[in-house]
Order: sequence, then structure tokens, then C-alpha cells
Amino acid sequence: MARLGIGACLTGLCFPVVAEAAAVSPYTINVDPSYFGGKFGTSNTVQVYEIPLAVEYHGTRLRLRVEIPYVAVSGAGLISGGAVIQTNGRSVWRTGLGDIWAGADYRVLDESGFQPSVRPSVKFKIPTASRAKGLGTGQPDIEFGSHFEWNIYGKLLPYARIGYRAVGRAPGLKLQNTLTYEAGVSVVLPHQQYATAMFLDGGTIQRGTGPAEELIAAYTVQIGAKLEFQTYLARGLTSNSPELGGGLGITERF
Repeated sequence: MARLGIGACLTGLCFPVVAEAAAVSPYTINVDPSYFGGKFGTSNTVQVYEIPLAVEYHGTRLRLRVEIPYVAVSGAGLISGGAVIQTNGRSVWRTGLGDIWAGADYRVLDESGFQPSVRPSVKFKIPTASRAKGLGTGQPDIEFGSHFEWNIYGKLLPYARIGYRAVGRAPGLKLQNTLTYEAGVSVVLPHQQYATAMFLDGGTIQRGTGPAEELIAAYTVQIGAKLEFQTYLARGLTSNSPELGGGLGITERF
């Protein structure tokens, strides 16, 4: 997750419709400290802290992204692409490099009236997080999907995403492939501000557990053409989701 949940399923934490509407520079760098906590379907509390560093390239149609996170986890569980995987490990603090994600999408259809723009996407998990320390599965993943984005009179920016995640099998974890979903809307406010609400379903990647579904509310403000601040809160809807989460992101374009 994502940043548990939000950051893993979005191509970037700065919500796609907001970032697309205001992109003026080809490169962005983002730092997004976040926290998520809950039982995640286990009998103990799992706490996840993450500081991801992400770099993006925005071309006319092509977008590339690499995210490198540093993570700290407490509780019997490990992280895999935004989900907490249940384990029998000890509830001890462990820290280290998380899994690196690299992704790309390409806009094949432009938004026009009520017709959405369409951006097929792919992202890869490079398994740099330590399985021995309980930070990751130690296996690569890949997810294919597509983004759909609308612009309604420059005031409402709805979007949706559907994906299929192929999960690398790891001994003893009973992992499986899964569908993922996401939908939301950003409201354009005065003075380059945006309010966003979204629903996120990270799928069910561990057999015998339920889906990881969340509601997320975010506020974004742009300072000039190159600097953007964002804060968000998340509330889990299922037993396999975080009870509460949140973060603060800073993005600079250059």
C-alpha cells in the first residue's frame, strides 16, 4: 500500500486528475510521509510508517514514475504493494528499504466533453524490501490497468481506474492474483486548490482474507506553477483495511 492503500494504486500520490490539469513541467519529485494503522484482519495492531521518494516524467502522452520508499513496521505482518499480509512473525519494530515501484502509462484517447481520456498503464514491483525482516514478500509483482479521467466544465474532475495485479508467489503466504479498483472526484476550488474524495479497493491478494477497501479525503493546494502541497486522511471499510491513515505530500516540478 501505497503508502498503504492510496499511494500504491495511484500512478502518483498527487491525484491524476489534479496533476494532469496543472502539469507545466516535464519532471516532478514528491516526498510523502504517511502513517497507517489497524489490525488488518489479525489479532494484533499493525502500524506502518513510510517515507517514499518518487520521481515522475510527464511527456505529451507518456508518463513514467519510479518510487523508492523507506518503511518502518510494527506488528505481525508485512507489506506488499499497499496491502498488509498476515504472518506469524513477531510484533517487533523493523525498518529498512521498501519495495521499489516503476510504472508507465500512455494516453491513447483525449478527454472531450463527457468522453474521458484513457491511459493504459503498467507498473512493476522490484522486490527490494527484506522478507527476512518482515518488510516485503521478496517476490516481484506486476499490474496492468487503465485510467479514465473527465473534466466537467473545469470544475469537477472525476476519474476511475481498474487494474489486474499478478502477484509473485512467496512460500507460506498463500498469495493470489487480484483485481483492483479506484474511483474519485476532485472539486476545483478558488486559488488553485482542490478537494478530492475517492474510494479504493486494493483487491484480495492473500487467500482467506477479505478485500482492502478505503475511503480517502484529500486537500491539495498549488503554490505557483511548480510547488504543490497535499494532505489526506483514510478510513478503512473492511477488516483487512487500515482503521485510520493519513499523510502529507510535497511535490515540486522542474
